[in-house]
Amino acid sequence: MNPIVDAKKEFSEIVAKRLSLDEETVLNNIEYPPREEVGDLALPLPSVTKNKELLSVSDFPSGKFIKKIEKNGIYVNAFLNERELFNYIFSSLSENYGIEKVQKPERIVVEHTSANPIHPLHIGHLRNAILGDTISRLLKARGHEVNRRFYINDAGRQVAILALGYILLGKPEPPKDMKVDHWFGFIYSLTNILIEIRQLKEELKEEKDDNKYREKISKLDELVALAAQHKEKNPELFDKLADAINSLPDVESEIQKIIRAYESGEDEEIKKVIRKIVGYNIRGFEESLLLLDISFDAYDYESDLLWDSSVQKILQQALQISIEYKGTRALKFDLLKEVKYELKIPEGLEVPPLVLVRSDGTSLYTTRDIAYSIKKFEAFNADKVINVIAEQQSVPQMQLRAALYLLGYKKYALNLIHYSYGMVNLQGMRMSGRLGKFISLDEILEKVKEVAIKKIEEKGGVLENVKEIVNAAVRYAILVVSANKPVTFNINTIVNFEQNSGPYLQYTYARAYNILTKNQEGLDMKSVDYSDLTGDKRRLLILIAKFPEVFTKAVDELRPEDLIGFLRGVADTFNRWYNYERVLQEQDKGKRMTRLFLVKGVERVLYNGLMSIGIKPLQRM
Repeated sequence: MNPIVDAKKEFSEIVAKRLSLDEETVLNNIEYPPREEVGDLALPLPSVTKNKELLSVSDFPSGKFIKKIEKNGIYVNAFLNERELFNYIFSSLSENYGIEKVQKPERIVVEHTSANPIHPLHIGHLRNAILGDTISRLLKARGHEVNRRFYINDAGRQVAILALGYILLGKPEPPKDMKVDHWFGFIYSLTNILIEIRQLKEELKEEKDDNKYREKISKLDELVALAAQHKEKNPELFDKLADAINSLPDVESEIQKIIRAYESGEDEEIKKVIRKIVGYNIRGFEESLLLLDISFDAYDYESDLLWDSSVQKILQQALQISIEYKGTRALKFDLLKEVKYELKIPEGLEVPPLVLVRSDGTSLYTTRDIAYSIKKFEAFNADKVINVIAEQQSVPQMQLRAALYLLGYKKYALNLIHYSYGMVNLQGMRMSGRLGKFISLDEILEKVKEVAIKKIEEKGGVLENVKEIVNAAVRYAILVVSANKPVTFNINTIVNFEQNSGPYLQYTYARAYNILTKNQEGLDMKSVDYSDLTGDKRRLLILIAKFPEVFTKAVDELRPEDLIGFLRGVADTFNRWYNYERVLQEQDKGKRMTRLFLVKGVERVLYNGLMSIGIKPLQRM
């Protein structure tokens, strides 16, 4: 059931018949007026006809859902029939109202989060994880088969640096009083800092330029200060690692030795060590994400693509059509205009060549991404693959689609979607995982929990739902902003029971739910007083009617922000109305029934909408 779409179809049928126009064209150009007093639906006539005689037509018949049609300048505006709309919705309101299933379900892979397994998840990963999980939930609710995958970058330099530090420390087990990914994150940042300090000191001995010398001294001072902070946390571990790093003849050669040994898959001890480190960190990620009810269906290791020759196979194919480029080999993208359009590459953008190998002949992560993209399609027999990756990766993602196209994987290239998002800023802090300067996801959630507990106690609420309230607060703060815009995350403002927050939506749902549970007389359509459908009550009815359309459009266009903005609008309208009018206490049965049905509609819209984006509707707050 999709009430507003049915009303739009009737409106388009009336107008198309009256003006002898194509009904589908009329339907596709119907808008919502900016002001409710001019109508509920609007059609700008110039968008469907250039015939001046037709533009002057002003008399239109009514219909079942269309109570009245008025001409206003170039617009044809329609007013909805509240009685018919009310009867249509509430005579058969189902538990799943609004969650419209797609006619042709697809198999869709959503790859998201995919954080490097070297330190805890931080706020930079938070938006990726929530967007990826929400998109997965919405697509599944729409009826698609969804496979959530996490790509483990375990074959790069960062993991090698962590492995070096871990080996130099004697491969100790994580302490029981510290979360494993936090412990490995400490080792990673400390190893990095100590290596950079050693390298800077060596460079300073040879530096002749006064300005560069001063710059390096300033950077060294910063690193030494960070090292001192790390030493305070664990002096014994610090001294042991510092001595070990400074005793190495050549640190860089040790890092490269680990990279080559692991990527080749021939050194069993290195494989064992790195897989152990990665396993610990993934376990830490899972513990953090579980607090937000986020999980995965599959984990894919970058190293597996190297060991099973998937990367080598792609590399051989690509080298056959590659060009000489800056001392190595690369794919050049001389794409036709129509091909660019198909691949969602801006017409005026020249996609830079994709370097396939380093000068020493070893593969790059971009080549591995080609192999991984193919794996995602084939492992799940996917119709589409959605990569949730920050906007900074827009060009590499275009290169990836273009490379798949040139290599003969046209279907995969056309159905590989980059879900791009802007960065997250934490007020007053710049982050660097390499130097250990970040606030972890665990710390963020703990701080939000503290604020939530304080707010709940102030309101005299119940503390049993703190986890769900924290999840709602964080999810809403991320989802309410369009993905292509940056988010500034303020822990102190995202927990708000009065307005514009996840807990506010939960509180509104609880309010509607409890009104219904206190109703002892049931719901009786025969007693409804349709004349009571005025003001915010009429607005609520139309919002309830719009929900299926909003849900469908938000999912199909991958715009969860539209759905969450709509739910906020429903909550705002409901609370504004309920603050001024009685429901259960209303003496007139007709008005009481009308209002109870509206409360039921709001309850269903909020319940189904919140569930679809991963926020649990609460019955008690």
